[in-house]
Amino acid sequence: MTTLSDAAIEARRQAGRPRDPACDAAILRATLEAFEAGGYPGVSIEGVAARAGVAKATVYRRFASKADLVVEAVRSGAHIEDHLPDTGDLRADLVEMMRTLLGYLRGKHGGLLVRFYAERVSNPDLAEAFDRSVVGKKREHMRHLLQSARERGDLAADADIELIAEAGPAYIWHHAVYNLPFDDDLPERIVDLVLPSIR
Repeated sequence: MTTLSDAAIEARRQAGRPRDPACDAAILRATLEAFEAGGYPGVSIEGVAARAGVAKATVYRRFASKADLVVEAVRSGAHIEDHLPDTGDLRADLVEMMRTLLGYLRGKHGGLLVRFYAERVSNPDLAEAFDRSVVGKKREHMRHLLQSARERGDLAADADIELIAEAGPAYIWHHAVYNLPFDDDLPERIVDLVLPSIR
């Protein structure tokens, strides 16, 4: 008869233990504090664990890398959620997506998001993690909207879907990084510039 060692029994017990939401919140809060204090280079798993009052292993069980940890901390701290409208009205859907991004950047966490955006430029692992877990779904949805519009005949057959999908968010971020005015009608103006035939 095979018996489990004490270590194996403990491992099974740990694996079956539900995650503590308070612990998760403490880790993300500690990560955000470290990021705001020292940017991406100022974040370390050891430092986050110490701030949160947990073991390093507790952090590693939740996040595969520092980049994943920082992305989730910023996403949760700024309350970023997926908003993927699909009404069949291309212009309205694109405007709504632009308006959502504009709302995040105009809100109280706008400065945090702009700093995070700047950190992505010099930290490819951070950019990759953000694109994979946050931007990727939105980019794919925008491509879907454009492709569907082209199939309906609402968009020219030779429309550059890849360029259009990138252009709208790029204009919004450009305004944020260079502190340009966030006018209420900015999303409509951007969409009309990128898709002048969609009214």
